[in-house]
Amino acid sequence: MSYGVLSSKSGHLMVETTGGAGGSGTDTALDRFQASFGAAWVPGRLTLTGLHVNYVASRTGQGLAMVDLNLRDVTGVELSGGRGVSKTIGLRTARHVVHFRCFGAPAVAQQMAGALDRLRKKQRSG
Repeated sequence: MSYGVLSSKSGHLMVETTGGAGGSGTDTALDRFQASFGAAWVPGRLTLTGLHVNYVASRTGQGLAMVDLNLRDVTGVELSGGRGVSKTIGLRTARHVVHFRCFGAPAVAQQMAGALDRLRKKQRSG
């Protein structure tokens, strides 16, 4: 399995807390992101690898350069409806939903779901 870059896309990210139980490193990173940016759509670049989803905000002057989500902590990938060609991808963790809005979201969501499936299959077999 290659852990190189599978996809890289500019867009906007927003973190929503769902309140479930969980204390993974991903949820801690999302709490920090939400404390810095609140419930606003934050412009930046999302990069998907075989193991992680990274998001680098364009507004890094606030001391937060990157959010790193471990794919092992992602419980589901959702694609929500949207107007026109810009749709929203939802990455669900134990305590958060990470919303990423971009052009070409269906293809990116499919890549994310595929990476998540491959990682789960590797964990079961290894």
